[in-house]
Amino acid sequence: MPIEFYVIVSFIAAAVIAACARPSQKRAVRNFFYPATLMTDAGADTPGIQLEVRADGSVLLRRDGLSGLRADGSLCLAVAVSGFDVSIEERITPGRTGDPVDSAEAILDCLGAERYHISYRCAHAGGISAAMQLNVRPGNRITRPLEI
Repeated sequence: MPIEFYVIVSFIAAAVIAACARPSQKRAVRNFFYPATLMTDAGADTPGIQLEVRADGSVLLRRDGLSGLRADGSLCLAVAVSGFDVSIEERITPGRTGDPVDSAEAILDCLGAERYHISYRCAHAGGISAAMQLNVRPGNRITRPLEI
């Protein structure tokens, strides 16, 4: 075989390897904001979250173990969805009057029926967080403690 054949074959092989090693393109990030309903519940005292997929495909997020939050305050969830990666940041306005509350619930309707990698962060509470995978199918439930 002539040397030109080997040069062309090696050039084609290098092009195939370069195409395979190319990083995947990032998808656009979709941002959502969800207000939570504050509740006084004698539930868990330790910080944690529970995600439950409802029959309509929406996700009920329950946050337990809140401290320093009053009934006139607010808890909002900033949700960023990029492909199958979901980042949830908890934002709290503590309030000044009213009874103390220790739990909150929000309904997330931005996720399709797929498996998602979810990270949940509470920057105001000393940086506690949790990470998990959730398969969005009705009836699925996952509970995680929030830790440093």
